[in-house]
Amino acid sequence: MKFKKKTVMLVSFALGTLLVASTALADIANKSGYDQLKDALKLTAQQSNEKFDNFTMDISFALKDNGKTLETSNTTQKYDRIKSASENINSMSSVSGNQNGETYNSYSDKTSMISWRASDPTYNVTEFAKERNDVLFPDPFKQESAGDIEKIVDAVVGSLKDQVVVTENPDGSKVLAGSLTEVQIPSLVNAVVSLQLKQQFNGNQPNMPHLTKDVFVKEVKGTAKLNKDGVMESILGTTVLSGKDDKGTVHDVSVEILAKLSGINSTTVTKPDLTGKKVVKNVVNDNLSSEISNPQKFIGKFKNDIIIEKDEKFVKIGERFVEITQIDNKTAAGRYYEVYKPGFEEYASPQRDFNFDATKSTQKGSQSYDLTTESVSKGNLWFDTIGGKINLNMNIPPTGGVQFDGSFSPDLG
Repeated sequence: MKFKKKTVMLVSFALGTLLVASTALADIANKSGYDQLKDALKLTAQQSNEKFDNFTMDISFALKDNGKTLETSNTTQKYDRIKSASENINSMSSVSGNQNGETYNSYSDKTSMISWRASDPTYNVTEFAKERNDVLFPDPFKQESAGDIEKIVDAVVGSLKDQVVVTENPDGSKVLAGSLTEVQIPSLVNAVVSLQLKQQFNGNQPNMPHLTKDVFVKEVKGTAKLNKDGVMESILGTTVLSGKDDKGTVHDVSVEILAKLSGINSTTVTKPDLTGKKVVKNVVNDNLSSEISNPQKFIGKFKNDIIIEKDEKFVKIGERFVEITQIDNKTAAGRYYEVYKPGFEEYASPQRDFNFDATKSTQKGSQSYDLTTESVSKGNLWFDTIGGKINLNMNIPPTGGVQFDGSFSPDLG
């Protein structure tokens, strides 16, 4: 399960801010704590990519508004570098969704990918005719743009390098801990944060605060633990973002992230036993595109609700439809249209009713189709064989202030 785009952007910002927060107070062995932090991040990534035979990573995330939990996620990822195999367990809970307590599992190796949910007995299997050569755990510091990004971070951090305490333990392990308040955070950072948060908390997501003014970073604090070899074993960070909604109510939105590295050279990755299980199988013949097993099952209508915000409530005013009239593992065709309830016809538009043709994407392992409409507008369709849904990605404006929903479920009458 993946977070919504808003949440992913917020997590990315929080991690960046925590990097700013994790800076040093004193020089130890001629290196500041900030430099020791960077060294630990680079060493951990490099050894996970090249040296550790296997290991486990646990990541926990929580998003809160004035102390009320809005979203949580817990992920355990096991890696076996020798076998090029990985195992993932993810659970997510959200006050704005219907997946509370749901657990998602996946397994991957050179020749197969398997995914399943705790609430569904179906195992979705993708088999690869040719062995994949994907890097199991890519080293982000080896990316082409890594050096430029590091220079930018160094410049933004500036004098903040002197704000975090580094403690060295008798066994050679270290703890880097520190915090920043609103008065210590550069005005440029707060200006960028204010713009981003107004876009992310824009009122289009149910149960999320709608921040309109006085948005700033209120507090950042973090702790990183390094073992005696300089490898980062854990990092815990909290960022508090403050702002007001259109009624003047103050919201303190906190992002809490905890990441742990454990089980180095003692982690076991296990491929699930599919004996007697219900299995849906897809085959990838050329390592470029994933074939959908029985694509004709997607022929028919898929729909979702059109809602607007009215009188401080969400109101259903109609339904969106994606109708697939033809599909195989190379092409697809169909129509998108909307049907409104009596009294809400004002929201209808010719741009919301069109036919389309689509061609299977050549992106590796993709089950998406590149879409073109009659007016030559572009987009893509992704056929979710696991959830039995269609996802439409196009530049379709919000309706009544509520964001376009691109996820469509089968219309089974």
